[in-house]
Amino acid sequence: RPHDRWSARTMGRPQLPKRRVQEHLVPQLRDAPAPRRDDEEALHDPGLMAAFQRGIGLAENQPERAAPLPGQSDPQR
Repeated sequence: RPHDRWSARTMGRPQLPKRRVQEHLVPQLRDAPAPRRDDEEALHDPGLMAAFQRGIGLAENQPERAAPLPGQSDPQR
């Protein structure tokens, strides 16, 4: 039975810490945004997708940098 093998392997190991949701966020961002009212329509912004695509294009055209080795700082940041 797989369950018996699993519990036998984990016996004696300390329990992993429990994740606390949104713990690392500032208090202003922890709460969900207010729900949108039914009469409130989403605004269409034709420049939004263009700006997104422009940003993606700029990022893709950047020369690739080698990742710094562990223990080294990134000199270009």
